Amino acid sequence: MSVLIVFNHPAPYKVNVFNLLAEHNDIHVIFERERASDRDEKFYASNEYNFSHEFLSKGAFYKENSNSNEIINHLKNHKYDLVIMNGYSKLTEMRTINYLNKKKIKWILFINGGKVKKEGLIKKAIKKKYISKASYYISPSKDANDYLTYYGADPLKIFNYPNSTIFEKDLIKTPLSKEEKALRKKELGLPDNDIIISPCQFIPRKNNMELLKIFKDRKETLLLIGSGVEKEKYLEYQKAHKMDNLIIMDFMSKDKLNEYYKISKAFITLSKYDIYGHTTNEALAQGIPVISSNLVISSLHLIKNGYNGFIIDINNIKEINEALDNIDESMNINALNTAKENTMEKQAEALSKIIEKIKKL
Repeated sequence: MSVLIVFNHPAPYKVNVFNLLAEHNDIHVIFERERASDRDEKFYASNEYNFSHEFLSKGAFYKENSNSNEIINHLKNHKYDLVIMNGYSKLTEMRTINYLNKKKIKWILFINGGKVKKEGLIKKAIKKKYISKASYYISPSKDANDYLTYYGADPLKIFNYPNSTIFEKDLIKTPLSKEEKALRKKELGLPDNDIIISPCQFIPRKNNMELLKIFKDRKETLLLIGSGVEKEKYLEYQKAHKMDNLIIMDFMSKDKLNEYYKISKAFITLSKYDIYGHTTNEALAQGIPVISSNLVISSLHLIKNGYNGFIIDINNIKEINEALDNIDESMNINALNTAKENTMEKQAEALSKIIEKIKKL
């Protein structure tokens, strides 16, 4: 079965899944751009493409948009059993979807997540026009399902898959004990007290300034790892408030980052909005609980209060502090067990089964 996948940029976790898919499926991937405008170049450094692929050669403009007929021209010259579109909002995607519908070509809208937000009637109507016209849908969670049905998707045509950035080999075998964490922290040059980790982009949407304000009055060490436009702002705040319990580190590879996840007491994010939020999966895979904003789709799907972490309201400081105070070691194994059910291997297996099932419909 031949499948065309149209994807915005080669995010490493999706490239990994496409590699797994290609082991049992004839896939060709067209990426609309070589990198997202808000991603560090190091983010793409580990990519290896074990599948047929290409990049659009023209039409890109502004931060993420593009306007090109290249995908349509490709479809005119190549026949596929199925087309998978990962987006619908870029001009290139809209034009491609219009062509697919006109030619009555079966296509799937494959989303990473989604949450309904307040918007104008025109924007809503445009979304509904393109989302509702898909033949079928692939979605990672109930919240994402609700997003699709809000814009006209038939709920009977939605298939769910476990979204992940983690290989089975990346899972820690067993969560580290306090003694093991203390030893590893010493090796990494970190203080021997509880560490709360938050790898993320240093941008306003991630809401890290609120984290700094909370940890200014706490004893744990807050470890921020990443890059972005707000870094200097964090450093200035740290200096002004003499925050000895704040450590800021640069973006690092996943293998190196895992060493910092596993020695932490918990992962925390106060993000104002994440379409999915893969850091939730990454933290669970290293056997640490997650304290997450209720605006992160992955956390709403994976986290159960008091079991493997807590879902919190980012505007409720008392609730955030209570969550930090109530994290304990019993959650570590629960976090790991959740991660075991959400790996890239399970994602690729589920996607293959969905593709095969849709082929027969």
